[in-house]
Amino acid sequence: MLENWLDRIGEWNPQVWREVKGRLKYKNIAIASAVSLICQFFLYLYYRSLLPVFQHYKDFHRYCIGTRPKNFQGCPIDHGCPNSNTFCVTDKIGNLIINWQLWWQDFFVGISVFAMFALLVAGSYILIRDLSKEEGSGSLNLIRLSPQSGQNIWLGKLLGVPILLYIAVALAIPLYVFAGLSGDISLTEIISFWVLLIGAAAFFYSGSLLFSLFTSWFSGFQSWLGSGAILGFLYIANFQDIENSPWDWLTLFCPSILLPYFISQTDTPYNYPFSHGEIQSWQWFHLPLGHTGLGVAILALLNYALWTYWIGEALNRRFRNPQTTMLSKQQSYLFTACWIIFPLGFALQSLGDEGLSKFIHDSHVIPDNLDYFLVLHLIFFLGLIAALSPQRQTLLDWARYQHPKVTNYSLLKDLISGHKTPSILAIAINLIIASIPIAIAILVWGGDFPQKQEELWYLMLYETIILIYAALAQLLLLMPSPKRGLWAAATITGVMTFPPLILILLSILYYPESDWSSLWLFTVLPGYGFESPSPTLFIQLLAVEGIIFGVLIWRLVVQLRRLSASQSKIMFGEKKI
Repeated sequence: MLENWLDRIGEWNPQVWREVKGRLKYKNIAIASAVSLICQFFLYLYYRSLLPVFQHYKDFHRYCIGTRPKNFQGCPIDHGCPNSNTFCVTDKIGNLIINWQLWWQDFFVGISVFAMFALLVAGSYILIRDLSKEEGSGSLNLIRLSPQSGQNIWLGKLLGVPILLYIAVALAIPLYVFAGLSGDISLTEIISFWVLLIGAAAFFYSGSLLFSLFTSWFSGFQSWLGSGAILGFLYIANFQDIENSPWDWLTLFCPSILLPYFISQTDTPYNYPFSHGEIQSWQWFHLPLGHTGLGVAILALLNYALWTYWIGEALNRRFRNPQTTMLSKQQSYLFTACWIIFPLGFALQSLGDEGLSKFIHDSHVIPDNLDYFLVLHLIFFLGLIAALSPQRQTLLDWARYQHPKVTNYSLLKDLISGHKTPSILAIAINLIIASIPIAIAILVWGGDFPQKQEELWYLMLYETIILIYAALAQLLLLMPSPKRGLWAAATITGVMTFPPLILILLSILYYPESDWSSLWLFTVLPGYGFESPSPTLFIQLLAVEGIIFGVLIWRLVVQLRRLSASQSKIMFGEKKI
C-alpha cells in the first residue's frame, strides 16, 4: 500500500518521490510517531502538574474558580489579594473545583507554541542540512541537469525532506483540536492558526533553502546557524511587545500573533507564553489592524505569500546558475517598492483614539518612529546589497566585453538593468524608490519645519552611507580570495560597528556639546550623540561622504580595468599571473 502511494506521488512530482522514498520506511515512521506521542505525553504531564493541590493551595490559584469571601483576611499586606475569581473552593467531598476551560486553553496555547517552534526550527534545520549535503556530494548538480522546473524541485524539497516531521506534527492534531474545543475555542479559529502556520512554514522553509545556497562556504555549520537564527527570531518575536513602531512588521512573521485573539473571545485575560501587550491597538496606515484577529491573519498571510514569492524567484535564479545574483536589477526595484509598504505602514500609527482626523494632524507620528525606521531601512539595504552584487568572475567578464560591437549599446542602460554590471547604480535607484515615500511621510507628519528639515538631512546621510557600503562591498568582491563574500560581510560589519563603539569608549557620548560629537554623523547612528546639527554641518558631512564614495568608485573602475587587462593578457598568452 505504501509503495502504491509513493508511485502516485512520483507521477505527480518526481522530486517529492525522490525525497520521500528513502525516508518513509516503517522504522522511521515508527520512530517519528513514538517521538510525537512521547512529547505530547510529557507536555500533558507538565500542564497537569500546574493544577492546584489542596494541601498547597488553600487560598488562591490560577485554575481555581471560586469567589473570595467578603470576610476573608488571608491576603498578604504587602501584595494584596489576587484576582477575586481565583479563590480556591472545594466541592462536597473536599476536592478543589478547577477552571478546566482555562486549563485547556493553557494546554492548547502550549501545544500551539511548541508546534510552531518544532515545525519551523526543526524543519529548517532538516532542509538546510539536506541541501548542504547534496551540494557537498555533487548530487545537487545532477538535479540541476534534470528537465524538471525549479518550482517542482523546490516544492519537492519542501514537501519531501521534512516528511517525518510532518507525520510527527500530524499525530498531535487530534489532541490539539480536543484541547482547543475543550477550551471553548472554535474549530474555525483552530484551523486559521494552522493555515497561518503553514504559510509561516512555506516562508521559513524557502528562506532556509536560499540560505543554504547562499552560504555554502559555512560547510557543516550552515544548518545550526540557519535554524539557530530562526529560533532566536521566533523567540524574540513571540515575546516582543507591540510598540506601535516599524519593528512591529517583524512580529507579523510570528504565527503566535494570532493566539491572543482566540483567548480574548472567551473573555479571559491572557498574556503567557507571549507578551504582545496591547495588540488590539495595532494599526497599519492607521487602519485598525489589531481590532480583530481576521485583519491580522489576512495581513500576515499576505506578508508570507509576498516574501515567499520573492524567495522563490531568488531560488530559481541561484539554482540554475550559482554564480548569478539572487535578484535581477529590474526585480529589485519592484522588490524595494513591495518592502517599503510594510514598515512605513507600521510607522504611521496614532496612539490615540481620536480617529483619522487626529492622525492626519498628528505631528509626532514620524519623529517618534524615524530612528526605528532608518535602522530597519539600513538592514534591508544591506541584504539588498548582498542580493545584487555580482561576483568577481562575472564582473571581469563584463569589464572585458562591456562594449559589444552593436550600435544600440548603452552603458547607462546596462548599469541599470544588466545582469553582469556592478550593482551600485541599481542600489542608488532602489534608495530613491524607498526614500520618496519616507520623505513624503516626513513632510506630512514630521513635526514643525525645523524638525522636518533635520529629519530629511538625516535621511540623506543614511542614503549616502548605504551607497558607500554598496561601493565598498562591490570593491571587496573583486578580491581573489575564495572567501571574498565572507570578507566583504565582515568588513561592512566592522565599518558599521567599530566607529560607534570607539566613540562610546572615548566617552564622546557623555560630552554631547564637544566639537568631536559631530563624528557621530559619520556612523550608522547619526542622531545618537549629536542633537540639532546645523544645515551647514550637514552639507559639509554630505560633501565628505560624497568624496569617500567617489574615491571608492574610482578605485573600483581602476581595479576592473587592471584585472580585465591582466585577464586579456593571459588569454592571448602575453603574460602569466
